[in-house]
Amino acid sequence: MLMVGVLLIGAGPAALASAVSLRCHGLADDLTVLDPSGRWLATWHDQFRRQDIACLRSPAVHHPHPDPFALLAAGGTDGLIPSGGAKLPTTTRFAAFVDDLIDGAGLAGAVEPAAAQRLHLDGGGRATVIDDRGTVHRPDRVVVATNHRVQELPAGLRAARPSGRVRYAARVDVHGTVPGSHVVVVGGGLSAAHLAVGAARRGAQVTMLTRRRLTVRRYDVHPTWLGHKKLRAFAAEADPSRRRVAIDQARGGGSIPHRMRRLLEECQAAGTVTMRERVQVAGVSVGPESLGLWLSDASHLDASEVWIATGGRVDVTGDALCAGLLAERPVAVCGGLPDLAPDLSWPGTNVHLAGFAAALRLGPTAGNLIGHRRAALRISASLRGEDPERADRVTTTVAACPGLASQRRGTATSAR
Repeated sequence: MLMVGVLLIGAGPAALASAVSLRCHGLADDLTVLDPSGRWLATWHDQFRRQDIACLRSPAVHHPHPDPFALLAAGGTDGLIPSGGAKLPTTTRFAAFVDDLIDGAGLAGAVEPAAAQRLHLDGGGRATVIDDRGTVHRPDRVVVATNHRVQELPAGLRAARPSGRVRYAARVDVHGTVPGSHVVVVGGGLSAAHLAVGAARRGAQVTMLTRRRLTVRRYDVHPTWLGHKKLRAFAAEADPSRRRVAIDQARGGGSIPHRMRRLLEECQAAGTVTMRERVQVAGVSVGPESLGLWLSDASHLDASEVWIATGGRVDVTGDALCAGLLAERPVAVCGGLPDLAPDLSWPGTNVHLAGFAAALRLGPTAGNLIGHRRAALRISASLRGEDPERADRVTTTVAACPGLASQRRGTATSAR
């Protein structure tokens, strides 16, 4: 059995998918995971709680286990919501499944509460990582799965840098909504919609500002991007800048599913949410008790708080770890994304990237749960000396993962 030392940087769903896949294939018993939280999926669970999200947008076949049907097989039908022919897991069902998956893979307590701060390469491209405790790591392989994003701040709000009353969506907890306040939510994606509905349910008057018409679709990327036809054509494109354009066209900006649109319409009918589409913030003034917003249609709003849900962008040139790689081993970067090798390694190094940073190889779903699984399969195949692209196209079953077979036998509890 091949045993290698692997350092995972980050403990989100991309890192968990890689860790589980490595364990599934009998690799990396010597596994180190670094994340400031010291816990698996800490940010993920916290954001779902803060935004009061009841179920996932992704279907139940998308999760960190290498077998697509593991969640469906573990725990029966409880906690699964029918949606357009698919089943969406509730956040409770998903969390219970992940907890059992972590236990089954022997990963409980694997996350060390530390942040990787610096990454250097030796002459052979092998990485040395130094964390904020001063600990030096020299593993056989490194997987960077931090999902480092730069928050998008609308130009009209730059005069009121995010603070107490102007906050990014990731820092908002709808449970703390002040009844009777006027909350302005800037953005037209799923996070914006969840925040608007959550604040309205808690007694706030909400105005939702979107720079274009609200886009309604089941998933954030069309399901055809899950099949091999589009992915083969994408992989065959030699020009990374063209692949970058294809990614942007496929994702197309923020969108919401139909069920979220219905909830917004219910709030509109109740008079608790006002939709202002095709309008942007042109300027802002900060008063002692309220915020004044001037909009691009020449109208004006007074707000108690402004919540910014305009998303963020991945840009490896601004990520301290990837910037070090770029300086020592330059590669083409298109729209912030590096052109990685087929096994998602930074060319000429023992460092792999997972998450949306791998999108020039994996396509527009790289940042989604299905993309995390595909990244994990490629990285595991690389460690086994196999073709990573072929591994990405083969469905792994629990039968090939005896150490995780308890997931198939239904030991995961769905009613936690």
